[in-house]
Amino acid sequence: MIQRWLLHVACLCALAWPAFLNGQPFFFPDTTSYVRAADSAAYIFSGHRISTEWTEHYRHALDPAAKHVAARGHVAAHGNDIASQSIMAGRSPYFGALLWMTFLFGSFWLFVIAQALAAYWLVHLTLRMFGVVSRQAIVAVVSLLALGTSLPFFVGLLMPDLLAGLGMLAFLLLVIDRGRMARWERIGVAALLLLSLLSHLTHIVAIGAMLALLPVGMRLGGRPWSEWRGTFLTTLTLLAVGLSSVVATGVVVEQVFGRKPLLVPLLTARFMADGPGLAYLRDHCDRPTFAACAWKDRSSIAAGEFLWSLDPARGGYMFADAQTRRAMSDQDTAFALAVLAEHPIAQGGRVGYNAMRQMLQFEVDILNYHCAPGDRCWRSLPPRQRAALLSSLGGRNLWPQMLVARLQQAIVAASVLLLLIWSVRGRSSTQADRDLLLWIGLFGIGALVNALLGGGVSEPQPRYQARIIWLLPLMASIAALLWLRIRVGKKHG
Repeated sequence: MIQRWLLHVACLCALAWPAFLNGQPFFFPDTTSYVRAADSAAYIFSGHRISTEWTEHYRHALDPAAKHVAARGHVAAHGNDIASQSIMAGRSPYFGALLWMTFLFGSFWLFVIAQALAAYWLVHLTLRMFGVVSRQAIVAVVSLLALGTSLPFFVGLLMPDLLAGLGMLAFLLLVIDRGRMARWERIGVAALLLLSLLSHLTHIVAIGAMLALLPVGMRLGGRPWSEWRGTFLTTLTLLAVGLSSVVATGVVVEQVFGRKPLLVPLLTARFMADGPGLAYLRDHCDRPTFAACAWKDRSSIAAGEFLWSLDPARGGYMFADAQTRRAMSDQDTAFALAVLAEHPIAQGGRVGYNAMRQMLQFEVDILNYHCAPGDRCWRSLPPRQRAALLSSLGGRNLWPQMLVARLQQAIVAASVLLLLIWSVRGRSSTQADRDLLLWIGLFGIGALVNALLGGGVSEPQPRYQARIIWLLPLMASIAALLWLRIRVGKKHG
């Protein structure tokens, strides 16, 4: 009994080793937005009685004098500006509340441990569902995931990224349950799926696409409706709850701040960066109909820089006033449709090209912060958190990111090759093999939609695909173990 629990603890620690070695969980620029959204909500709804070290950064923005200045045209060079009621949509307050609460009770280490526990539990449950129960096999798979994939790095990241992969895995487990999980296990898996859906809109879209493909996969496999009806209806309900949470968030923000949250104009920036968007603006801005016409004279832009750069020569959205930001948010879809209508082949081709680029970019690039001595980077963090960040391995730029990336690329390439060989030569007619083949198909559609959202709508970034790519080595490990089981059975048969 003691040995078994020690094994569980060792596997748990293995999935969180990068954060432990770093000396601090990994921050991302959006982390502060999630934490401060929850912190500001607690500060406001408590009548300013609840405050933390995160509160000082925005406390002045809630003063009446600050709001008076904002009403006269205040421009804030950052995403959320409480004083001007410019609140960005897309940052889940539910995930932010979870992250903030773990900070209160454990300075974010509780969050890392919780993520490691969720990841290990789902991986352990996955192996059991495929008949893998030996300790040696479990240790081997966990070791591969811990040392050769992106999983442990996202376990230590203070972002909802890991929940994208965990949500997909939870959905896949429900698909092949067939009553094999205990009731508490089904509830736990469904709860993790719901948490994933509440954490980010892209998770809703990707898992929704996997659910839409499920009837096709089940029909091809000749599986009756009664076998997967429960999973389909449960996931559909959870997707509805996830979408409702997005609507509810908008209603609450409007009630508190008097204005709806702003969706970042991702499509506008993406289509301008691709070229057809800027061409459309040059041709149609004699009588401006879109707020983006303010940048029609730019020769070129980079989508990420246009949205977030604090350099006036490269940025745009960060320097726009609240009225322009709101207009760009409201016009984002209309602008994208107008560009597609005028340049369907050029823009459609760019969307496909960017999605393909995203599919092939999955290395972990979140480890080093690239801060130089005397640099003012990460000034948005509270002093204590910033000091810990700068003294961490990432703050001193000591992580061998290139070596980590090359290792993970090799593991993913080997996993894809193994799955291809298994599907052609190693696959048998057992239920486990059919389940894995279904998983590969469903994951493929999820990964494709994830790439379209990351590359085609936003901007290709390795982080987007890296957050789910660890599922490929997991499935490849299962394929290898199933193949080995058949070969051993034949040898002793």
